[in-house]
Amino acid sequence: MPLSATQLKKWKLLSKEDVSPSSHLPVEKRVYELPDGSTIDDFYVATIPDSVHVVPVTSEGTVVMVRMYKQGADDFIIQFPAGRFEVDKHGTREKAAVAELAEETGIHVSEEDLIKLGAFPIMTTKGTEKFITYLVSDIELAESGAQNLDPNEEIEILELTPDEIDELICTDGIVDTTAITNWAVVRLKHPELF
Repeated sequence: MPLSATQLKKWKLLSKEDVSPSSHLPVEKRVYELPDGSTIDDFYVATIPDSVHVVPVTSEGTVVMVRMYKQGADDFIIQFPAGRFEVDKHGTREKAAVAELAEETGIHVSEEDLIKLGAFPIMTTKGTEKFITYLVSDIELAESGAQNLDPNEEIEILELTPDEIDELICTDGIVDTTAITNWAVVRLKHPELF
C-alpha cells in the first residue's frame, strides 16, 4: 500500500565545511535552516563514500558469505562480499561490485550478471553513505586460494544454506546490519531462488 503525501518539510542546507580529521573519515560541519526558520550551525555529517555489496547464490542454492575482523566492532563479522566504491578506481558501482566479489572470494562474474536490489542509507542522520546491493545467481565457487586480498585483509569464505543464514541471524551469529538487510531484501524480492 503506497504511503500518502506527508506534511513534513526538509531542512534547508545553508552551508557546509570540510572538517575531516583524516582522508579515512571525511566529515562536514553543516549549517541548516529548520522548517520553523531557526538555524542549527554545528550539525556534523560523515561523508563516507558509498559501498557495494554482492549476494552470491550458487547453482545449488547455497549462499557465499565472508567472515573477517572488523576494527570498529572489534570482532569477527559475517557479511556479504563488499567494498568501498571509488569513482577514480572503479568508474561504476557495478565494476566495483564485480571487483570486490573477485577480490574477496575469487568468484568472477560480469557486470551483466548483477541484479541490483537497491540502495540503502546506513546512518540516516549523521552520514551520507549508502550501500548498494547486487544479487548474482548460478555462480560456482572458486578454487581455494583464488582470493586477491589487500595486504591488510584476511577473509574466510563461508558457503551457507538459507536456513543456516536464518539461524545465524536469529542466534546473533550474523549481526552486521548490511548483511541482515541484504538477506531480507533477497528473500523478499527473489524467493524463487530458495
